[in-house]
Amino acid sequence: MIPRLIIKKVKEAILKRKVTFILSTILALSCKPNSRPDLIPFFLLGIAANQAELNQSSFQILSPKEGEIITVYQVETTIQTDISGEFEVYDEERKLFSVPIHSPSSQTFPPFKPKNGENTIQVRFKKPDGTILQKEVNFYFGTKLSAGGAHSGFLKNGEVYTAGRNNFGQLGTGNSTGDENNDVIVKLNSISNIFSIHFNQNNSMAIAKNGRVYTWGNNAKGQLGIGNNNTNPANPRAAGNRQPPTLVPGIDDAVMGAYGFNHALILKSDGTVVAFGQNNVGQLGNGANNLNADSFSMDPVAVVGLRDVIQVIAGSEHSAALTENGEVYVWGRNQYGNLGNGRLSAANAAQSIPVKVEGLPGIKQIANGRDHILALASDGRIYSWGLNASGQLGIGGNGSPNPTPIPTQVLNILNASSVWAGGTQSFSILKSGEVKGWGANGNTANLAIGETNTLKVYEPNKAVVGIDNVIHFGCGATHNFVLLGNGEIYGWGWNFKGSLGRQDLQANWGAPNPVSITLP
Repeated sequence: MIPRLIIKKVKEAILKRKVTFILSTILALSCKPNSRPDLIPFFLLGIAANQAELNQSSFQILSPKEGEIITVYQVETTIQTDISGEFEVYDEERKLFSVPIHSPSSQTFPPFKPKNGENTIQVRFKKPDGTILQKEVNFYFGTKLSAGGAHSGFLKNGEVYTAGRNNFGQLGTGNSTGDENNDVIVKLNSISNIFSIHFNQNNSMAIAKNGRVYTWGNNAKGQLGIGNNNTNPANPRAAGNRQPPTLVPGIDDAVMGAYGFNHALILKSDGTVVAFGQNNVGQLGNGANNLNADSFSMDPVAVVGLRDVIQVIAGSEHSAALTENGEVYVWGRNQYGNLGNGRLSAANAAQSIPVKVEGLPGIKQIANGRDHILALASDGRIYSWGLNASGQLGIGGNGSPNPTPIPTQVLNILNASSVWAGGTQSFSILKSGEVKGWGANGNTANLAIGETNTLKVYEPNKAVVGIDNVIHFGCGATHNFVLLGNGEIYGWGWNFKGSLGRQDLQANWGAPNPVSITLP
């Protein structure tokens, strides 16, 4: 029993770096009249055993994950270790923070702001014996897949590719054959070095790594933000030239964007938000009064009362923002309970100042469709509110109550990794990489759950068929795309005007199950 006790004490001493104690004990064992030199080997064995444990000790980076695509302007680093020590986290060579861990545990470090596009962080672990271990993780900040009413965008290596409807020039090619099918994916040559794309309805946006913003598509309400609203064709159904991707003046620090039906939001690197486009119900959030159907702004205006924003989204005529502390703010339309305040408003009632959604736990990501909002909590649960006619809130009850003006927990999902929405459909990528969808399924089964005769799904209960290891999503009104961990892209849903970019699907109008998408 004595040797085991000695080994235990030696290990404890080494962990506490009590080298003097160890050396003096060995000296006493060997030099005193009543010494026990026979025990010295056990001390040395204890030292060796403990050193072996230290050498084998390691740590894991739980988040961000290798290859992860992050769409929120805030990154948390979570480390799991089986031994105490000191962690340092670096963004390339820039030290972000240093945190000691005093016992084996899983710990989340203070959040930091990612760079536009590709990111690499190094985690250095200094063990009690002075040994330094290092691991690194590569992740991406930005949106690589996006979809509108019937057009689609893909981002690869800083280049933008588009397909689908092009009557307003929303494909960004600078010309149009009218309101015809465009089922061949094309590359845009007029812009490059793009890190994030944001499409909706009949508009498109691309943000370059240098923070500049390009917009194109419908401009009837000034939603291109370029200082005028006279770029639309006289007849969108006729062939001819269209406005190409155009630089939004005065913005060089954008990190994220969002398009509603006729308005846009831009999140800047300082955590503030600007908006432009239609403002009939206050969706620009600039505090304007006396609004009416003709209210809009052709230039970016500041959204009032917001700071430390890390995500923006936009619906038909509402806007929403997520802040660093996990709070959600909404403004604009409240006809369907969009504001989440327990009340419904008239269709033309304006809310031009952001209001906080009460009753939510800490939220880490948000998404919205036409008139409903999803909020993902830090514990993996999802909350929803707003329009529910197609079951897009995921709360059961055959679409009742509709609307639902207060946040309500989505059924059957406790382990969500991210949320996505568009039109009247909703999706969640689970931590397993599986995808579940709910809401409008339609005749083309745009939820891709293997059921072509189910028009509405009122709660998430089936996974999207045929795919796994999903890391990113692009959600349109009735068609969708996913990016897998191996880099493959799949799409499904209504192929209206060629929005899936697959010529072979045009005769069928859609793909009820995921099909492979190939970029040129």
